[in-house]
Amino acid sequence: MKRIILFGFSFAALFAAFTTHAQQALKKITIGHTGSSCQAPVYVAKEKGFFAEEGLDVDFVVGDWNFLREGLAFGKIQAAQGLVMNFLKPIEQGLDVRFTAGIHQGCIYIFAPKDSPLKSVAELKGKRIGVPGIGSAPWILATRAVAAEGIDVKSGVEWRAYPPGELKLALDRGDVDVIATLDPAARVILNTGTVKTILDQGKTEPFKDEYCCVVVVNGKVARDDQDTAARLTRAILKASKWVAANPQEAAIVSVERKHVGASVEVNSQVFTHLNYIPSVQGGADAVETAALAMQQAGILLPTTNVKKLLDKTFLHLPGVTDAWLNGVSVEKVAALPPAQLRSYLATLGITPDQAGPAVDLCGVPDTGALGPDYQRITAATAQGGATVAEVNSR
Repeated sequence: MKRIILFGFSFAALFAAFTTHAQQALKKITIGHTGSSCQAPVYVAKEKGFFAEEGLDVDFVVGDWNFLREGLAFGKIQAAQGLVMNFLKPIEQGLDVRFTAGIHQGCIYIFAPKDSPLKSVAELKGKRIGVPGIGSAPWILATRAVAAEGIDVKSGVEWRAYPPGELKLALDRGDVDVIATLDPAARVILNTGTVKTILDQGKTEPFKDEYCCVVVVNGKVARDDQDTAARLTRAILKASKWVAANPQEAAIVSVERKHVGASVEVNSQVFTHLNYIPSVQGGADAVETAALAMQQAGILLPTTNVKKLLDKTFLHLPGVTDAWLNGVSVEKVAALPPAQLRSYLATLGITPDQAGPAVDLCGVPDTGALGPDYQRITAATAQGGATVAEVNSR
């Protein structure tokens, strides 16, 4: 009996030692995020263990885009998912960061009132454009789009900046003719059925194939610890594939773990619309495309050598290639039927408001393709809690 007890004790001690060693083996890093829906791959990489699989123990810190830039510059955070266009001007001015891969395409929009005669960016000359800040990614994309149509970005349009939450109100009041915004706010606005899309970065030429969001690492990590840079990049790219395969589950994870503020419904719609097709070369191409366009629009200096900027900014990491990425497979979790989904969300403590009034639509391959039927269903479910089936039977 003594031997058995001693053996049991030894085994427990050995297991505890092994567990402690495994925990110690994980390298601690800090990643910043803004709480935006499109950063789902970062949340999923942590919650689904992709960072841990790469030997990383990740802590999150949350802030706005300015915080991400400053945090990366001063080493407070080692990495982030960021918008290419938000970083290029600061990089031109000396910000020490590197991009390592493209994560997804298409999270910025330009909307006009539904009854507006405006149909395209080419018609925006002399118009008032509402943006969530001069220098923000929506402003940069709108500036690029206007410049591409031959409209002077300084005298040909009027820029008006508003807090993100007041853009739709400014449009409704008629203070602006169009607004430029990004997900998840864009999806919430679109779901009201009161706007029409003038530009959809994920569908409108020449932007639709351009990666808007990339993996960003600070300069010190890029120079001194490329192994860690490669590991965190691989985890985020794998998570991006997972989000593409499981938009409903990714929405649930993001809301349940309180990484985002929008509902499960809205996040599911965002994830099904965005093109989560990660690419290393796609990320590099996006840097060059955006830099050239920003230079044409007068945002980057005419004297900036874009080729040198690309060589300085994009870091090709050993073992992180599109060939490797093409061989990465992820599980596909079956989407739950509406009744089961509502019950499951309740067990997670997700309230009806957090779920969204039309939670029946979670997991639909492309909500945008539903057109007016989607707006009708959303309005009806919001008013009476009806299911999609009940609305369709009316």
